[in-house]
Amino acid sequence: MDRAMPRALRVFIVAVVVLLAATAAAMVWGRAQLRASLPQLDGERRMAGLAAPVEIARDRLGIPTIRARSRADAARATGFLHAQDRFFQMDLARRRAAGELASLVGARALAVDREIRLHRFRAVARRTVELLRASDRAVLEAYTAGVNAGLDALGAPPFEYLVLRQTPARWMPEDTVLVILSMFVTLQDDEGSYEATLATMRDVLPAPMTEFLAPDGSEWDAPLVGPAFAVPPIPGPEVYDLRAKRRNAPRRPRDDEDEARPDFERVDSTLGFGSWEWGAQDSGEAIGSNSFAVAGRLTGNGGALLANDMHLTIRVPNTWYRASLEWPDPSAPDMPHRLTGVTLPGVRYWFGREGSVSSRTMSLQSA
Repeated sequence: MDRAMPRALRVFIVAVVVLLAATAAAMVWGRAQLRASLPQLDGERRMAGLAAPVEIARDRLGIPTIRARSRADAARATGFLHAQDRFFQMDLARRRAAGELASLVGARALAVDREIRLHRFRAVARRTVELLRASDRAVLEAYTAGVNAGLDALGAPPFEYLVLRQTPARWMPEDTVLVILSMFVTLQDDEGSYEATLATMRDVLPAPMTEFLAPDGSEWDAPLVGPAFAVPPIPGPEVYDLRAKRRNAPRRPRDDEDEARPDFERVDSTLGFGSWEWGAQDSGEAIGSNSFAVAGRLTGNGGALLANDMHLTIRVPNTWYRASLEWPDPSAPDMPHRLTGVTLPGVRYWFGREGSVSSRTMSLQSA
């Protein structure tokens, strides 16, 4: 018994040492993988397809400024940055719209995938790419090539793929359209209640009342195409008599009574038009954005202004990717295109204003 104790103790010590060594090795390997998955911040890298060198300068906050000789090269560099910094976010967005989340995260996403696949958004995205003008498709293909180059340039896949034990799939032109459709899905009511309410209003209310309650726009809106919106007049009692409706609705009906009433009366009670229920029902938070634009002729430096309040929840990482973009204007060499603001990872479009100061710089050279 006395001899067995030291032997058992030795076995225990050896097991502890092996466990500690394995843990240390796993930590070293994990740290190496995480470091290898970080984006390149400075130096030089060669990338196929560039017509001219591209400079990418990051300020103290890591926000990049891309200086390119053409719009296509700027798009290629944007794709490179998006893949280096946000590929997993891009991947989730395209898979969400395509109904392919389960192939990445497992069976728990099957219900979401089945729901969205009814819309066949991947087929829609492919058709959209086919319908693009040649110039737009060239820019999209440049962006796509940049995404794949940025992914290939990482020393290891983003850490999310290590956790999921998955390999990132290549980016395709249609995936950019899917990211846009994913944002479309985010901004929609899952049950279509808003559209259903508008349809019910048009079916059961007098047309002047519907136009007044759900106008196309107001005097505060500036349509991108066509003249300013005309404000609908307030309907008179000959169209919709609010006093009569209030006198005739002294109490809230039971559910079974509500089903038996005519459509006109039922929608009036549901929406609260002219009754004691006005404003009683909470419609929830509004989904969408509001924005305004100011023409260059109205600003001090002649540059147009765009402001937008994006009504989206706070996420990690942030939905948007801050950046600045510059490329020459062939028609005005002294006034290059300069955009600063935010992009949506996976999409080559820009929303923004003016530039920033760099502290770290890297260069992309044609291979």
